[in-house]
Amino acid sequence: MTRPFVGKTSDHYTFDPKVPSIPMISASGLAAIYAYHGPKQRTGGTIKFSVLNSPTCICNGGIKGTINGIPFHKDCLPEPKGDLVQQKNPTCWVETYQGGLSCCHHQNILLDKDQTPPEELLTYHMKFRFYFQPYTEATPTKPASHTNLLRMYYQTEANAGEYDIPKCSSTTPSEDCVHEITAHFQVKDMMRECPLRKDPSCWGNTTGYEGINLIYAGGHCHAPSCISMELYNADTGMLLCSHYPVYGKTHEVFDELGYLALPPCLWGPDTEG
Repeated sequence: MTRPFVGKTSDHYTFDPKVPSIPMISASGLAAIYAYHGPKQRTGGTIKFSVLNSPTCICNGGIKGTINGIPFHKDCLPEPKGDLVQQKNPTCWVETYQGGLSCCHHQNILLDKDQTPPEELLTYHMKFRFYFQPYTEATPTKPASHTNLLRMYYQTEANAGEYDIPKCSSTTPSEDCVHEITAHFQVKDMMRECPLRKDPSCWGNTTGYEGINLIYAGGHCHAPSCISMELYNADTGMLLCSHYPVYGKTHEVFDELGYLALPPCLWGPDTEG
């Protein structure tokens, strides 16, 4: 069976001779009525093409796999962007993956033994309180009352989204069981040229900046393994920000046992304290 590269109509697929493969998603429902597919009826793959009457290059793309029918994908960046690849952290490859975010897709339920999940759904409510100040536009003699802040985001685990902390040897003293990861990045690695109102991480026109002023820096880590986080200027070695988590000790509000708070780093003029 043959057919032209260009689809017959806009509803038919048009093949691009320059693209050697097509990603594919396969899913089936649980009944005749159109609805969300079941957690075990979904999978994905890649259709590879070969050229007729011509050699086809076969490349080793590494070991591929799926978890709950969903293709496993991690983009762990090598040094200097991150060091999980150098450390051979299990989170980067499906054959060594121990568990985590890739196991927790929609409608997947993780149980510690063979159990039947209850049919009823849990309902919860969240309450938010927002504080704001009226905005005053700039005048010829006075700047605007507020400055728009741009969000810069980078993962120390460099695109992995998570990572494993290796278990210490049973003979190693607990005070020596400290695992560290490091990432090296530049401001340009976090710049995103897109409309400011489209996404909180957008910068607008990225050519209009000559530098940055740090106003707020907030790291992210999880209890109980988070000890500290530090941000340095790689050119000067100057410590710009350090986070030392505050662990909850009681069951009081904002001091919950087993949770931690991460005080951010703040910069500003003396007039603002």
